[in-house]
Amino acid sequence: MGGKSFYCDYCCCFLKNDVNVRKTHNSGLTHNMAKLRYMRRFEDPRKVLEQEDNKEPCTRYLNGKYCKFDLMCNSTHYNEEQLEQLRKIMKRSEKAQRSGVNGKLKNVQKIMLPWYRYKEGNNKTMNIRRLPESLKPINFDRINDDCLTLEWG
Repeated sequence: MGGKSFYCDYCCCFLKNDVNVRKTHNSGLTHNMAKLRYMRRFEDPRKVLEQEDNKEPCTRYLNGKYCKFDLMCNSTHYNEEQLEQLRKIMKRSEKAQRSGVNGKLKNVQKIMLPWYRYKEGNNKTMNIRRLPESLKPINFDRINDDCLTLEWG
């Protein structure tokens, strides 16, 4: 193991780079809460809404005070606006799944990718004026004779 310390991304702290220290840190309450808080961002909105909709509001947290149970609290820490936003996100994802657009390309032929040249009716290539200078083809007419006579090194 290289180095003298181990950095925990969830807790944003440095630890001694020892197996036993890491095991005790990873089994600790603060690490598990930080990990749960981080992973909660990637959970399915439907699952979060189902969990939080059935709970009653946490009076301590919603009054601006600190709730020591954090995400393990038996009450919800979401206010009505946040729950409504979750419902809207869930409806949008259901609508996208029903229309068949979610993760699938409907018509691949109609999608124009900037790095791919398409042949249209009269064999014209895609307009390359929109590309940045580094991606445009080299225009040898613009190169000066001075550039060709330079000596390097």
